Amino acid sequence: MGIQRKIRSWDSAQILVQSAMILDQYSHQRLRDALANSEAQLSPLTDPLKLNLSEHRWLSMDREESYSDWLAWILQGMSSTAEILLLFGRGDEAAGEPFGAVGKVRREISTEHGRTDIEVPLGSHGLLLIEVKIRNPSGELSSQLKRYTQKVADRRIECPLLVLLGVEAPEPDIPLFGFTFIDWQALCSRLRQYANRVKESDLLRAAAILIFCGAVEQNILGFTAWPRRFRSMITMNYLREWSCEV
Repeated sequence: MGIQRKIRSWDSAQILVQSAMILDQYSHQRLRDALANSEAQLSPLTDPLKLNLSEHRWLSMDREESYSDWLAWILQGMSSTAEILLLFGRGDEAAGEPFGAVGKVRREISTEHGRTDIEVPLGSHGLLLIEVKIRNPSGELSSQLKRYTQKVADRRIECPLLVLLGVEAPEPDIPLFGFTFIDWQALCSRLRQYANRVKESDLLRAAAILIFCGAVEQNILGFTAWPRRFRSMITMNYLREWSCEV
């Protein structure tokens, strides 16, 4: 008597694929709606995700310095400490304006403790130090942050604000030595809100800030205004989040 082979049906798999495709098509439409709403908020400017910045060599993934330079330029152009602190989720300090005027933003300051990415003097007794990462950091992160913390301590800064700017938060067991993690998505959302506020007085500056946001959103975060299979939903959620907070 021959052995009968059981014929496996692909019906279940096909149903799952079809359901996923329907959901993806729905997401594409929701993305278009969210993009239209975002553009209405930013008018007369357009949403920066519509500008293809993914093939710009200066903004490629291996050029971390380009993003740091551009961010430093944006921070230097801000008129008050409160505006900068709000970008990094420090609204409590911003409310009292305790730090004074924004000093000259400095890039890649080398000392015996290493080379910091961005330093923003805040009045005579405050300092915002930003360590910029566009990829998940290596195992040397903790020792690097420890050196920078020591650098600030040696300078006797009264009110240091230490920020680790990256894509994903480090594992909970990795010590950050006083640094607060801020993700690029949160920063870009706040920069969009800031650009939306200043567009009436300085449209060109607002446009430059939004282009920076578009570069980060496309090249670092993977967002896109063009329908891409199973990627529309995360972009749609991001666009809805920032525009609802305006």
